[in-house]
Amino acid sequence: MNELVSIIIPVYNRASLLPETLDSIISQTYKNFECILVDDWSTDNSVEVANSYTEKDSRFKLFIRPTTFKKGACSCRNYGFEKSTGVFIWNLFISGCNRN
Repeated sequence: MNELVSIIIPVYNRASLLPETLDSIISQTYKNFECILVDDWSTDNSVEVANSYTEKDSRFKLFIRPTTFKKGACSCRNYGFEKSTGVFIWNLFISGCNRN
């Protein structure tokens, strides 16, 4: 299998978790992926963190949720799906619930 896999990540105020998540994606053995980050108008520096990955690796793409889409992770996933080009889709949820 060598089909493109689209990984869709809704992001909202998760700057502290993004590096660990995105580094984990980079370290996977399967390399034919695109990682679509859809920011939901974060108020922390999530966009800056995401941009640091898009600048280093063209497989990472950052989008800001358009205001024509309702706020929330589901809308971000739907928008990410519209932007995806992969044969397979993987939705990833970043949760900070178990972190201090």
